[in-house]
Amino acid sequence: MKYSTTLLMASLLAGTSAATAETLQDAWAAALASHRQIEAAGAMRDAAQYEFEQARAARLPQLGLSSSYTAFDEVPGFALGGIDTGPLFDGDDVVQAGAELRLPVYAGGAISAGIEAAGFGANAAEDNLATVIQDVKLSVAEHYVNVLRTERAVKVADTYVVSLRSHTDNTRKRYELGDVPQNDYLAASVTLADAEQQLLQATNGLDYARAAYNRILGRPLTANVSVDPALDIDDLTSQGVTLMQLTETARLERHELAALDSRQKALRRRADGVRAGKKPQLSLAGGYTYLENEFLTDDQFWMASVSFTWNLFDGGQLRKRSAAIEREAAAVGHKRADFESMIDLQVRRAWNDRGEAENRLGVAETAVGQATENLRVVRNRYAAGASTNTEVLDGEALRERALSNRDTARFELELAQLRLARATGAL
Repeated sequence: MKYSTTLLMASLLAGTSAATAETLQDAWAAALASHRQIEAAGAMRDAAQYEFEQARAARLPQLGLSSSYTAFDEVPGFALGGIDTGPLFDGDDVVQAGAELRLPVYAGGAISAGIEAAGFGANAAEDNLATVIQDVKLSVAEHYVNVLRTERAVKVADTYVVSLRSHTDNTRKRYELGDVPQNDYLAASVTLADAEQQLLQATNGLDYARAAYNRILGRPLTANVSVDPALDIDDLTSQGVTLMQLTETARLERHELAALDSRQKALRRRADGVRAGKKPQLSLAGGYTYLENEFLTDDQFWMASVSFTWNLFDGGQLRKRSAAIEREAAAVGHKRADFESMIDLQVRRAWNDRGEAENRLGVAETAVGQATENLRVVRNRYAAGASTNTEVLDGEALRERALSNRDTARFELELAQLRLARATGAL
């Protein structure tokens, strides 16, 4: 057990010295370059931009070409008052070709509304991309911190095992000399075995944390992982600002709110575009036609036309369609108000978590020093025969717990800072 546990821990910690440590900024850069969610959001942003360009193109003239070939089984003629003219022309086919240029002059505001709606849609897609990027960065940071946390857990567990192993060896020697009862050696051995199991669990947790970290960065699960413990995240949130100031910042900076605003505006302009269908529609057209057939005196034609339409009655279809879109816009407004309240809660929670972790870290640092000194005193007293084996084992466990509490507080403080930065839109 002694050899296998040490070997397993050494193999898992080997990555720390096997390669240059990766910083959190390096991890973010790797995720932004290859993460599937970011690629998907980027594709949606590009699609929205193409839709915006398509909407703007509706203002431009449209040029079309056409051609046809028609073959008749029998050439038609006229029968008037018993007089049959016979075929109107020689041959049994007609060839036609033409070009038409059409320009919208007035569409009741539908084109402008469509362009603005598509523009707001492009803005929403851009904000959605920014939201996904921040979510991915937070997820990467959480996995990064989890690797650091589990590495520390392995080191603390290993320190505990090493200390208990030394104490157990000493107790065995003293038992063999008849200096302490067998119960001291047995109790120390059982405690050591339990500590070795904790070390195995910690090393297993570290292996999983590294695999999960590799997965989120799109790497093979077994790729080497070496992360820099210096996160360098203090500048993500300004020091000395109040909770109210951070909440106001979040309301201004969160891309989710901006995306909802843009989506609501897009829906309202879409509704305007639908209502524009009730107004007169005016367009100009011009074209050229070539008609090849022997019966025509002229086979080339130029033409110009003005097209005017006005849908006076459609059974209320446009009115109901625009009303439905307006209600969609109202629903988005309600979602925005609810999400703004959720953002306030997220900021408050991260703020409180940061304050709690800071206070816990101060207490935990003091406790580590006290637990270490307590263990030193108890060991010396045990060696002098003035203390019991149970007190030594309790002291070992107390120091191990103090170290774990300190590490937990430190990493939870770093996570709270990252989550506060995400809640305020600064990540």
